[in-house]
Amino acid sequence: MFLDMGVVVGAYALLRWYERQRDKNEELIRQSEGALVVVDEPSEEDLYGQSQVSILSAEEEREKHLHFLKASGATIGLSIFSLIYPPAIYPTLALFTYSAIPYMREVENSIFVKKKVDGWVLYGVADILTLGIGRIGTAAFAVSLVHTAKFVISHAEDRSRKKLIDIFDQQPRNAWVLKDGLEIKVDLDQININDIVVVNTGEMVPIDGVVTEGVATIDQHKMTGESQPVEKVVNDDVFAATLVITGRILIRVTSSGQQTAVAQITHIINKSTDFQTATQLRGEKWADSWSKPVMGLAIASAPWYGITGFITILNGHIAQTIRLTAPLSTLNHIKYAANRGILIKDGRVLEELHKIDTILFDKTGTLTSEEPKVGDIHCFNDQYNKEELLVFAAATEGRMAHPIAHAIVKRSEALGLICPEVDDRNFQVGNGISASVNNRLVQVGSKRFMESQKVMLPEGLEDLMQTSREQGHALILVAIDGKVQGALEIESNIRPEVHGLMKQLRNRGVKHLAIVSGDHRYPTEKLARELGMDDYFYDVLPQDKGALVDTLHAEGRTICFVGDGVNDAIAMKKADISISLSGATSIATDTAQILLMDGSLKRLPELIDLSHRLEENLQRALSLNTAPGVAIVFGTLLFRIDILVAILISQSGMMAGIANAYLPFVDETSEQTTSAKTNNPTNQDQIDCETTQRDTQQPQS
Repeated sequence: MFLDMGVVVGAYALLRWYERQRDKNEELIRQSEGALVVVDEPSEEDLYGQSQVSILSAEEEREKHLHFLKASGATIGLSIFSLIYPPAIYPTLALFTYSAIPYMREVENSIFVKKKVDGWVLYGVADILTLGIGRIGTAAFAVSLVHTAKFVISHAEDRSRKKLIDIFDQQPRNAWVLKDGLEIKVDLDQININDIVVVNTGEMVPIDGVVTEGVATIDQHKMTGESQPVEKVVNDDVFAATLVITGRILIRVTSSGQQTAVAQITHIINKSTDFQTATQLRGEKWADSWSKPVMGLAIASAPWYGITGFITILNGHIAQTIRLTAPLSTLNHIKYAANRGILIKDGRVLEELHKIDTILFDKTGTLTSEEPKVGDIHCFNDQYNKEELLVFAAATEGRMAHPIAHAIVKRSEALGLICPEVDDRNFQVGNGISASVNNRLVQVGSKRFMESQKVMLPEGLEDLMQTSREQGHALILVAIDGKVQGALEIESNIRPEVHGLMKQLRNRGVKHLAIVSGDHRYPTEKLARELGMDDYFYDVLPQDKGALVDTLHAEGRTICFVGDGVNDAIAMKKADISISLSGATSIATDTAQILLMDGSLKRLPELIDLSHRLEENLQRALSLNTAPGVAIVFGTLLFRIDILVAILISQSGMMAGIANAYLPFVDETSEQTTSAKTNNPTNQDQIDCETTQRDTQQPQS
C-alpha cells in the first residue's frame, strides 16, 4: 500500500543527495582552479535545500509556480487515466514527484532549518500519506492547490525590499582642487585631508570642510533641516551633499568619501536593525498558530478514526487558504491605494498602520514646501512703495534659478505686476545680484552684500533683521541707486493641506502629534502652535532624530515618521512606519515604506482609513477560513467524511476568502477609478525622485 509513497520519498532523497554531491564537486573544482581562497562551511540552509530556491524576479516567480501548477494538473489527468490503463501509474508517479519537489523542499526546510512543525509539515504529511494509501489523484489535487496558492501569493509578497541607494550615487564623482594656483579636476577618492576644494554657484559640495575664502549661500535643509538657505563665510563648516545657490567658496577638506557626515548617516541606516524583516504577513502568523492544535487533534483521533481520519483532520488546517486569501486582501488594498496616488512598498505596513498612536513630522519640506514665499515688504522711506520695490526685485531676480528668486517672481505675478526689461545683470560673489532696471542700478541681496557694494544702509535695519530671524524668516534687501530702499521678508510656505490635517488625524485615533526639525526654536514653535501640535523638537541633528524615536519607543509608543530629506532617514528607518512624499530626496523615498505620489499630505487620513478597512477585511478572512477548518474537524469526528470532501470544504473557505479579498473594489465605480488614475498618475516621470544636478563647473586659473 505504501509503495508509491516510498518511491516518491526515495526519489526526492536521491535528488537531494545528488545535489549535495554536485555542490561539493563544484566547490572542489573551484578550489583547484584557485577561485576560492577561503571556503566557508556549508550552512544548514545549504544542507537542507532552502538555498536551492534562487532569487527570482516577480515575473519569474509567477512563471515558476505556473509551471508546477501545470505539472500537478497533468498528474491529476494521468492518475485518472491510470484507472483505465494501470501501467500509466509509473509516469504518473514520476510526474507527481517532479511537481511535488518545491513543496517537499518547503517541508524539509520547516523540519531541518526552521525546526518547527508548521502548515507545510502538516500538509506534507497528509499528502504523502494520501499517496501512500493509493489516492494519487487526491494527493496530486492537494499539491496543485499548493502551487495555486503559491502562484497567487507571489503577487502579495514584498517585491521591493527597501534597498537604500547610497547617497554618493547622486554626488559628483570628482571635484576642483586648488594646487599651485591652478584648479585641477580630480576624482573624489584622490582628495586628501587639508586639500583646498573650489565650489561655484550651482555645484554640490563634495566633501565636509571649512570655508577658507569667499562667501556663498548654501541650501543645506536636506542635510540639517534648516528652512532657509544659509550664508557661509570664512571659518564656517560646510557639508557634503549641500548645494551652493550663489557665490564661490574655497573649502579646506576635513573629511571626504565615507568619512563625511552624509556617509555616516548612510552607514548608520544600513547597519540599523530592521526588526520588520523578521515579521510575517498576517496570514502567515495565523497559519502557524493552527499547526500544533491540528496535529495534536489528528494524532489523538487516529486510534478511533484510522489513517484516513488522521489525514482528513490534517486537511482541516487553514494554512494554505489563509496564506492565500489574507495576503491577497492586503495586495488588493495596496492596489486600491495605488489608484488613489499612494504607493505602499510593504504590505505589512498597511496591516499595522491603524495601530499608530504617534506621528512625527519633519518640518522643512514636509509641513512646509521647499520653495519659500514673500511675506511682508518693508519700505524704509516714501520714495518707493511696496509694489514698486517688488517690481524692481522681481525684474532683477527674474532669470535666477534659486528658490528665493522664484518666490519673489511668483509674488509679483500673483499681484499682476509687470516687470520692465533688464538691461544688465551681474552676479556678485556672495548673496546678491545687480542689474540695470529703467536706467536705475538695482541691487538685491543680503546685508553683507550691500556692505561689500558700499550701499547706504537705513537706520533700524539691525532691529528688523533680529525680529525677522526670531520668527524664522530671512530679509532680502533691495537697493536702488546705491541706497537700500526696502526689504522683502522671506518666510516658510506652509503646505495648504496641512491646515485641518491634524484634526483629521486625531479623529482617526492618533493621540500624539509632534514636529521634529533641524530648524531653530522660534519658527518650529510657531508652526507647532499654529497647527495645534502636542510637542515640537528643534535644532535636532539627524542622528538625534533617530535617538528621539528610540526614546518614544521606550515609552511604549507606536510611531510613524513623515519626512523628506537625508536628515530624516535614520528616524524613518527606526520608526515603525515611515512615509515620504514624491519629489523628496532619493534616500528618503527609498527608505520610506509609503510614498504619497501627489507630493502632498492630503491623502494621509485616507491612508489610515484604508488600514482600518484592511484590518476589518483580514478579520473577516480569518473567520471565513476558520469555519471550513472547524467543519472538517467535526465532519471527520461525526460523519467520517472522505479526504477529497475535506479538501473541497477547505477550498470553499478559500473561494469565500478570495471574494472577500476583492471587496475594496466593489464600491469603487469605474468613474472613480478613472478619476483616481487621472488625478494621481503614477508614471515613471513622477515616481523618479532622483536629485538632478546641474553641471556648471568651470575651471579657473
